Amino acid sequence: MPPQALATLATVLSFVPHGNHVTLQLDHGSAEVVWVTASAFRFRRVLEGPLPDARWKETDPVTVQADDLPGAVRLRSRYLDVTIQKHGLLVRVRNPDGSYLMADLSEPRSEAVGVTWDRQNPAGSQLYGLGPRADTVFDLHGKSLRAEVPFLLSTNGYGEYHPGAGAYHFDFTQDGRYRIQAPEIDYFFYYGPSPKEIFDEHRYAHGTADPWQASAGRFGSWTTLRTALLRLVQGAMSAALSPSFDLTPYANAPPELQQRARQLGSIVPTVVPGPLGASEFRQQLRSFFITYNAELGDHGYPIWHPLPFQFVEDREGARHVDEFLLGDEMLIAPIYEPGGQRTVYLPRGIWTNLETNETAQGPRTITVKTHSLPVFARNGAIIPLDSSGGKLALHYFPKLGAEFFLLESDLAEYSQVHAAPAADIIRLEIESKKDRDYLWVVHHVDRPATVEFEDAQYRQVAQPSQLADRTWHYDSAARILQVRVHAQAGEDCITNLRFE
Repeated sequence: MPPQALATLATVLSFVPHGNHVTLQLDHGSAEVVWVTASAFRFRRVLEGPLPDARWKETDPVTVQADDLPGAVRLRSRYLDVTIQKHGLLVRVRNPDGSYLMADLSEPRSEAVGVTWDRQNPAGSQLYGLGPRADTVFDLHGKSLRAEVPFLLSTNGYGEYHPGAGAYHFDFTQDGRYRIQAPEIDYFFYYGPSPKEIFDEHRYAHGTADPWQASAGRFGSWTTLRTALLRLVQGAMSAALSPSFDLTPYANAPPELQQRARQLGSIVPTVVPGPLGASEFRQQLRSFFITYNAELGDHGYPIWHPLPFQFVEDREGARHVDEFLLGDEMLIAPIYEPGGQRTVYLPRGIWTNLETNETAQGPRTITVKTHSLPVFARNGAIIPLDSSGGKLALHYFPKLGAEFFLLESDLAEYSQVHAAPAADIIRLEIESKKDRDYLWVVHHVDRPATVEFEDAQYRQVAQPSQLADRTWHYDSAARILQVRVHAQAGEDCITNLRFE
């Protein structure tokens, strides 16, 4: 064994808990565990000398039971069971039912580039993340690559993030294990087990993410458009949550490429519109983006939800990096090649093509051919779309119940909209925090016998242009019902659709 490897085999002599910190006294070097929550901790270690100072976010006290075992230090919170081997300081983490989440397989060794050690990768689990890559699959198995963002998510139910500055390299070419090459031993461990819970823990522990560019270069091409799409989705899966996309390089591109670049750029949270400008769909998404930007700040969820983020158990979805959900409601499949068509994987559920109002049952793969941006609404969703004059259209896709919380940024409060079927009634409800005109657009329904609230029946009109407060119009060909209401601030505006 090389001398530098022998030097890393430190031994834990004792440990001292103080608050959320557990200091490990070693025969050489230093280490500590700091609990962020009952589901998350930070582990730091240096092979020689004292630990450098670190900036800590003050967090609520975490109840942890610390036990001194013959060969290990055992730390147990409500959700995690962490053992640290006394000789070599290998860290192993179990979940509440006793299953291994993460386990070190080798002692760290010092190298010219920093520190290297191996981790277990349980059979059947997949690993995602490591930054805005242009890879066409999420799973990292078989790859060896530099991490642009050292955030790793495992389908085994955990995430890890290495906050130190410097270059990171991860090697996943060996079955059952992966190798970390890092400038230091310093990482956050998050137990979900779902991706949303892992991202929530990461937001709480680490704070906001740094902004980054989806693409670079003076001239746009089909290749740069495809690369930008893949990087945006891979970045979202890596908690790189502040992307921007510049449409300026596409200003002199052929018209078809301009159109597709504009469609993609218009659904990126931060877009530089350049001469092309944002699309009309972007304008309709104003309230939608305001609400999801708040969720990003509160929980650290990406506004673009990669399929493995949203559909954790769907392994087929993990093969499709070139599509994603915008929020929880819309599946977006940008077209990034000439010809105006592409295949789209639809996860389990019923999906409505917003352009045609046609439905398709997933899981399945379909082909779409269109000049528009392919957008599919999820069954049981309410999608708010802004229109001129301050009116807000609420597109509801039955037959499942749905809700949407609209952030009123000027009031710092949420208006709530709900829709739910029950027997021969669909109940539509708006708890509005401000005066506003709303237009319910209910898809895939038969003509109602009445549209009413309590004893007041709404009036049917012959044309959509005639819609006014408490009136409705039904399109029998499309099977779409429109109901217009004006809600006062503080009003609980309820509409019942009766089918008899």
